[in-house]
Amino acid sequence: MGNWKTLTGDNIQLLDTEVTIMASVSPLQDLDTCVLNASETVRGYVRGGGYDLEPAPSVPPECVDDTIAIARYNYLAQEPTGTLLTKIRQDQNANAYAHLRDVAKDISAVTDAVIPNPPPGAGGLWGSQQQIAMRTNPT
Repeated sequence: MGNWKTLTGDNIQLLDTEVTIMASVSPLQDLDTCVLNASETVRGYVRGGGYDLEPAPSVPPECVDDTIAIARYNYLAQEPTGTLLTKIRQDQNANAYAHLRDVAKDISAVTDAVIPNPPPGAGGLWGSQQQIAMRTNPT
């Protein structure tokens, strides 16, 4: 079993005012979709740093807070007036991307992915096919 975390919309904590306002707005993307998109963004930065990836949509434990901050920001950005994107939420989003850039540049490390060994023969069965002798022109 891997060390990476799989997040859902339940991992996002919103203020009561944010919940109330977003309920009246009816956003195009729900929290789960925003978390899934943020997870893919984070995984792209991790892949850019040369790290192996565990199965989607899991993220390294060091990037959980980044994923949550990006998902929360993208969810709250759907509110038309922009009043929910406070300075704190903007700073959290900016800090998350700054950390992810450091991961991609290999300045900041993340937990290695646990990748199971493939079963024997999964890499191809070279030489397992019957060989057919080449026919040449006798002339």
